[in-house]
Amino acid sequence: MSGTLSPGAAARLLGVAPSTLRSWDRRYGVGPHGRSPGGHRRYTPEDMDRLRELCRLVGEGVPPADAARRVLAEDDPAALPGSTPPAPRATGDGAPASLRNAPTLRSVNHAAMRLDAELVEELLEDVFTERGVVAAWEELAMPLLYGMGRKWEASKQYVEVEHLLSWCVSSVLRRVQGPTPGGGGRPVLLACGPHETHSLPMEALAAALREAGEPHRMLGPCTPVEAVTAAARRSAPRAVVVWCQGAAPGAELALLATVRAVSDSTLTTRLLTAGPGWGGLPEAMRLRDGHLSSLGEAFRVLVPHTAAPRTGPGGR
Repeated sequence: MSGTLSPGAAARLLGVAPSTLRSWDRRYGVGPHGRSPGGHRRYTPEDMDRLRELCRLVGEGVPPADAARRVLAEDDPAALPGSTPPAPRATGDGAPASLRNAPTLRSVNHAAMRLDAELVEELLEDVFTERGVVAAWEELAMPLLYGMGRKWEASKQYVEVEHLLSWCVSSVLRRVQGPTPGGGGRPVLLACGPHETHSLPMEALAAALREAGEPHRMLGPCTPVEAVTAAARRSAPRAVVVWCQGAAPGAELALLATVRAVSDSTLTTRLLTAGPGWGGLPEAMRLRDGHLSSLGEAFRVLVPHTAAPRTGPGGR
């Protein structure tokens, strides 16, 4: 079930001991309602909302038994005289919409702020498994990273949280599995500009290609011009994608010119730019094969035989 948490993960996210959660479940009936495929009890998003409210009330000095009664009464209108509980809004597969959604941005953000790397990765991995790389990147990972970056810009704090979150996203991306690429296929070559240290977007593209069973080679951050050129000659890629996040300095432009010469010599290798750093590219340097503005667009361009990136359960 997507978006559910194990008792241990729920306890870490709430900042309480697992034994406390077991006690609240046993004594007051405020416990998990979800089940894993193996039958283990799991906390749903609704369960977590109840527990957050229970923690808040207890923290304000309300006795746990009274706090539990208030939480359950608010959660179940049928328990109050003269009221009828609303029917849950169903999705196409019959599950309540709230249970179809991946863990919320807030949950992952809270875990990151507490530097709980294990929980951050567990939450992220659930989303990537359920939604697929492209949807998980665009709907969860990118907003998280962007929001943390804005938080640092505004306060000059939490740089450690931003680094931890980036590492967790990178770790999850590298664990993405897919079908083994067929023999003989020409790879897609992925590289960052010679001065570009931010490689996460290229790691996301590599994971999306791997998930689709597409052969690729990832050269990583700060790739020297000669390294990209040598790799292009050695691997005969069907496409080269060069990422640049900051304004492209002379070395990045030299890289494009050099790799373009290699691709022009064969007329079969596509050369594509990606990232905001190419926004000021002179008209004379613009590529015949274009610019990729998002992970979804990159996937559609580089995996044309696939109708769309996976955005729902199954298929991994």
